[in-house]
Amino acid sequence: MNKLVTTIALILSLGTKSQTVADFETFTLSANSFYKSLSSTPFQTSNALFQYQWDPSFGGFWVGGFSYTNNYDSTTAGFTNLYGVKAYKGYNGSSTYVVAQNAGVIKLKSPFKTVDGFYITNTTYAFKSIKNGDMIARKFGDTTGTHSGTTIAQGSYPDFFKVTAKGYLAGSMKQDSSVFFLADYRFANNAQDYVVNTWQWFNTSNLGAVDSIQFFMYSSDVGQVGMNTPAFFGMDGFTTSAPNTVGLNTKQNNSIKVYPNPFSSQIIISDTNNEEIKVALMDGNGKVVYLDKLNEGANTLDLSTISPGIYFLQVEVGDKKTIKRITKN
Repeated sequence: MNKLVTTIALILSLGTKSQTVADFETFTLSANSFYKSLSSTPFQTSNALFQYQWDPSFGGFWVGGFSYTNNYDSTTAGFTNLYGVKAYKGYNGSSTYVVAQNAGVIKLKSPFKTVDGFYITNTTYAFKSIKNGDMIARKFGDTTGTHSGTTIAQGSYPDFFKVTAKGYLAGSMKQDSSVFFLADYRFANNAQDYVVNTWQWFNTSNLGAVDSIQFFMYSSDVGQVGMNTPAFFGMDGFTTSAPNTVGLNTKQNNSIKVYPNPFSSQIIISDTNNEEIKVALMDGNGKVVYLDKLNEGANTLDLSTISPGIYFLQVEVGDKKTIKRITKN
């Protein structure tokens, strides 16, 4: 991401929502630095307010919330490297990204009501601690200090490190949550164990309408005073949606047929009204992966290059639209 990106109403009259992506590139920083506020002032983008907490004790230190940074340190282990991420730079090589602490809160700015998701990765601090252990935390998979006895082979302890997102609406926490595993060693086959070291998409759209979102971090490595794993993660591309205010009058078109569903590589779209057909195919994150204008009658779409999964197909004929849920095997 190179600049603040605003995607208006899914373009081409998709008309379901307006989407805004904050990539933090508009913030100005000197080289190898980070956001710091001695007064604990949150920073904000066009779509959200990011909590920040500073403790003045012992010379002062960052104790909570979020800080944007251009610190590119993917090698230094330990607590002196709070801002570097294992992915080195921001998503897609961007210059600025955000580092988050456990229990951080982001408040949405009007009119945004949904957090679609964001790109997430491990900080260098957490990654190195998980892979190698440190003065506080043990190496993931290691049975030392776990009191597992002889039932779990050395190197096979089922460790995990995850982020859980919870939404709030009108001051109340919603029941639903979204979970992302930054490290997972719970597989029977140790070869499948992983620690995230690249930017990956964290889909939080299932939380629905919210006015704020909070992140809670959990680890299998817990000591007497709490979690031993460093409670930090990287964030980029914070994406929100607002209800479309254009006021489109969408009429359902019952003459449209889409088949087969599920499909393997191709689908056929037909309309008995014999008018030009506009189609847009969106993945589960709302990203448009296919866009075209079709001739009247029956048309065959070659979708062999898209990944298997669930998609939403919007078909527009004249002033009528319909959205169909389709699945690629």
